[in-house]
Amino acid sequence: MSLSIRDSFTGLSSRTSHFVLPKQWASMRRAEQLERETGRRIIHLEKGDFQGEEFRPAPHIIDACERALRDGHVRYVPGPGLPELRDAIAEEMTNRGRPTKRSEVLVTMGAKHALTQSLLTLVDSGDEVIFPNPGYPPDEFWITYAGGQVKYAPLAEPGFQFDLEGLRESITPRTKLLIINSPQRPNGLVVTGLEKLAELCLENGIRVISDEIFSHMVYSPAAHQTISAVDGMAGQSIVVDTFSKTYIMTGFRIGWCVADERLITALDVFQQNSVTNVPAFVQLAALAALTGPQEHRTGILNRLRAKRDRTVAALNALPGVSCPVPDGSFYVFPDIRGTGMSAQEFTDHLMDHHSVAVVAGTAFGDRGDGHVRITYAVPDDVLEEGLDRIRRAVEDRR
Repeated sequence: MSLSIRDSFTGLSSRTSHFVLPKQWASMRRAEQLERETGRRIIHLEKGDFQGEEFRPAPHIIDACERALRDGHVRYVPGPGLPELRDAIAEEMTNRGRPTKRSEVLVTMGAKHALTQSLLTLVDSGDEVIFPNPGYPPDEFWITYAGGQVKYAPLAEPGFQFDLEGLRESITPRTKLLIINSPQRPNGLVVTGLEKLAELCLENGIRVISDEIFSHMVYSPAAHQTISAVDGMAGQSIVVDTFSKTYIMTGFRIGWCVADERLITALDVFQQNSVTNVPAFVQLAALAALTGPQEHRTGILNRLRAKRDRTVAALNALPGVSCPVPDGSFYVFPDIRGTGMSAQEFTDHLMDHHSVAVVAGTAFGDRGDGHVRITYAVPDDVLEEGLDRIRRAVEDRR
């Protein structure tokens, strides 16, 4: 259930009439309520986060954060970020094929705040924003708040890719932005055809927000590419990324965006008038993550790949379930239509009768119906038990 803040409070502005708790967290809220009220043990496969002791930031990241605190890095710092961190991010983006300088980098309070700032800075009343369906719900939230119109671009199965001709037909003179996620949320698939997408955007003067939070969580032979590296797109795109997923730093709340210098200046004004700056000790931990040893990151990716393969195999062994192999992320997005249940029915059945929490695909748009999102970044014993309970749930209904 999505609880609107207007259900419990009056006198709010009309701009907040659409405010609801995050749809993708509905299963988590219900699971935690059941645990409190009944004492049941829920297997949490719904969280967009890492679980368990095996998923910790590398020791040198923790050491850098602790050292920064002890050295007194607890004051205000420049709004756009520490120069040395911005330089390191610029180098990271240059390595992705988009030559970048410090002045084109903004350090943000996570990827979500980078997305929020970008949308509220760019979207005006009546502007149209093309949004993938299925897609990431908070983007819709702030487009609507800004007075923009969300235009859904249905992603074509089985690969969940943009329909270029359909996209072309949906563009009007009011179309201002296209949002892409690659690897995608919620299904982990890499977006293909970036050159054609870029061509379409350049022809129509459409700016792209490229959400790349799983950029380093891609499994070979798949490879991450950024649309900002396509000729002509460096100044036409905003790249959003985070330290949360790559370096297991979800609780640190630090991300970044890269864009044209003039836009970064505007976004910095927004940032300094909202959150001021990202804490210095957090930025120094992020600097250590980006510039320090990368073996820990590689080890985590290999571990996740093994969990992904185990999850995909287990789900594909179930009658009525078909699970494609994701290119990246730590999610799978199986098609459960063969069970005869809708996404919400499947999710409720798992929760009510087998104490497993997953996310109904409809949390990400109506094209997500018939699918559920499952997180496999959990301890092996939890994953095995969760998959076994899902097996029993499917057999139950048959």
